[in-house]
Formats: sequence, structure tokens, C-alpha cells
Amino acid sequence: MFIVAKNVGEIRINILIVINNDYRIDDNPFLSDNLFNNEDSLSVLLWIKKYDDNKFDRISYKRFQLKKYCAISFGNNLLDKNISPVYRVNDCLLEAIKSEIKRRDIDKIIVKNPRYESEFKIIDNLRLNYPNLIIITKPSANLIDQESFINKYGFPKSFTKFRKIVEKNNYVLNPINTRRNLNIFEKSEYAESKIKQIYDIEKFSLKSFIVYMKKFLPTYKNTRDQLHGNNISSQLSIPLSLGLVSPRRIFHFINVFEKKVISNQSTYWLKFELLWREYFKLLSLSYGSKIFSRNGILDTSNIPDNDEVDSIKNIKLEDDLIKSINNQLIQSGFISNRARQIFASYLIYNLNIDWLSGAYYFKNNLIDYDTENNFSNWMYIAGVGTDPRGGRLFNLDKQKSLYDSNSEYRKKWL
Repeated sequence: MFIVAKNVGEIRINILIVINNDYRIDDNPFLSDNLFNNEDSLSVLLWIKKYDDNKFDRISYKRFQLKKYCAISFGNNLLDKNISPVYRVNDCLLEAIKSEIKRRDIDKIIVKNPRYESEFKIIDNLRLNYPNLIIITKPSANLIDQESFINKYGFPKSFTKFRKIVEKNNYVLNPINTRRNLNIFEKSEYAESKIKQIYDIEKFSLKSFIVYMKKFLPTYKNTRDQLHGNNISSQLSIPLSLGLVSPRRIFHFINVFEKKVISNQSTYWLKFELLWREYFKLLSLSYGSKIFSRNGILDTSNIPDNDEVDSIKNIKLEDDLIKSINNQLIQSGFISNRARQIFASYLIYNLNIDWLSGAYYFKNNLIDYDTENNFSNWMYIAGVGTDPRGGRLFNLDKQKSLYDSNSEYRKKWL
């Protein structure tokens, strides 16, 4: 969507790009060459906030620190391209943007497409207070063109329907080479401004996945449901949640791997998981802030009204598997997908805890927290989202037998 208020022609303009999570040079829509030219002055506002505008709830300390590191690493890469990074920590996003507009005499701003009420309010405020400001909103690097998909098909009520449409019509987009796009700028004059001893975490994340893909992707389907162990999953949740890698780039890597090395159920299954992630992103585009509603997207009634995150911290968990999962979550900031499903089901159906409280509890603790995937998955388990079965109640004894029959996981984390 383009909101154009003045014609700047080909003259030099000052541009502010606002980035929250997309901390990468590669396949970054906010760095597309059709948004600027080599005469423009580019600044990138890297906003890192511990508290979310959608609800005054914090992300985990581990994630907060990791986000800061990733932002600095990305900022170093921007400096190499002669682009100025601007770091703002814990500020209100709107006030941070206004401050930079004034300080840098900004003509044009590039921000992520708004999905939630708080994001729409920011756009509305900018339009009201800066009538001459050019505002461009861009989607993140989604697997598909989500707006076109919604316009043509609406929101599919089940993942299976969504997946079949995408696969049948080959809707997954190719990654774009935004690294090459930035070559229009002269080499950096800011070498001394770079923060020393900061590792290029974008490059590290891509290399790590390539190593995993070559060694372990062919057996991914056999290990993906395990509770713990080395190389049981792709470990993509953290870099994807921070935008260190693009889902389109990963999908492309897998396609190439399938053509040149091997194509089997495991290689397909990782693409299947990426489609699940995309489906939940599409859900948030369709329903917006409704994903934060206790009654979910279905407006389900009779949902427990006890969304106090602190209440979960104070509950004495009786089951040894649930205690183990909670201990791992608190201590490491990470638990497997299977563990998340088991934990969510137990809180909702065994303890009668509001799913929304559980979703915010995960937000407070997960190092790979992702808004759309977190809230959509909790709604799914609770039966107020898109699960065709109307919710998922897990049998704990069966889960222990299937995924921790020798109690190895429980011995590690109790």
C-alpha cells in the first residue's frame, strides 16, 4: 500500500526504514531497490523493545538481549553499505519515529504493513501529524503474496485447504537479492563506527542451516517430534523469529537440495512446517488483533477468564513431564514443538487455565517468540482457532510412552 503526499521526483530525499525483526540484508523487502536510489540518504531505525504495544507484557530477558545483539550485527552490515543504523531500545515506537523524522528531516518512511490496532494507530498518527510525509508500507518476506491470496481465496478455514491451494498453484515466492540491490551505494565511510567483535549472525544462521540441511535434513521427519536431543530439528525457529533468515530463502535452499541431492518425506516435511508458519501469518493478516482476544477468532464463549500470567508461575505443577517442560522453558528459553503442544494442552484442559494466559506465559519466556505462531498455536490447541477437531487434549501417559519412554528427558530437566 502506498500513501503518497508529495512529488519528490528524482531529487535527493531522506528516507527512514523502520525495522523491528527483519535483521538481515538478504531477501529483505524493506531494502528493495525500487524504494530508493543511490542519491538518497538512508537511515534504518532498529527498534528493540522489551514490552509489546499490543499488551504491556514483556518478552523474555534472553530474547531481549539476543534481539539487541542481532540488531547490532545487522547495523554493522548496514554500515558496510554506507547506510546509517539508528538504535532505539525500549522507546515507544511512535515517539522513536517522530524523533528521527525531526532529527533527520525525513521525507519518506518505510514501515511494515500494519496488522494490529496498535500498528494502524501509528500509521494514522503519522498521516495526521506529517501530511507531507511519504509513507510506504511493505509486507515482510512472506512465502506467498498474502494480500493477493486473501483477495482471491479468502482465508482458508483449515491448514490443509491452504496448503493444497499453495502447492497446486506454486504460490511460494522466490527470494530477492537485496544484497545486490544495495551495491548502488558507495562503500562505507563509517568503518570506524562499526562495533567491534560482533559476529555476523545473519551469515552464521544461513551457514548453520546449510550444514544441518546437508547432514540431517534427510531424516528430519524421524526426529522432529522428539522432546530433546542433538540435531532433532532444523533450529530455524530462532533465526526465523528474528528475521535473521528469510523463509523464502530457506524454502529455495530445500528445493535446490531436493533437485541435486535427495527428495523424500523429510525434505518435504520441513517445507510443510514452513507452510504452517505461513498459514498462521495469513491468519493474523485476516483477523488482526482478534488473535489476542480470549474468545479467539471463532468468538467462542465459556472461555475461563483468568488471564494472569503470574498465576501460572505460582501453580504447583504435579506431573513430572509438565514440570520438566516448564523447567526447560524457564532455564533455557526453548522447548520443542511437541513439548509446547503437551504443555498447552495440560494448562488448558487439565488445569482449566485461560489459553490467553498461557500464550503470554510463552511470550514471557521463549527465546524464539513469534507473535503470530505463538497465539495461533495456543488458539488451535484451545479450540478457538482453526483446528477442525475443535481443540487438542493430549493424553500425558501416551505422550510419555511415545516421546520419553526411558524418562531421559525428565531426568535431565527435573
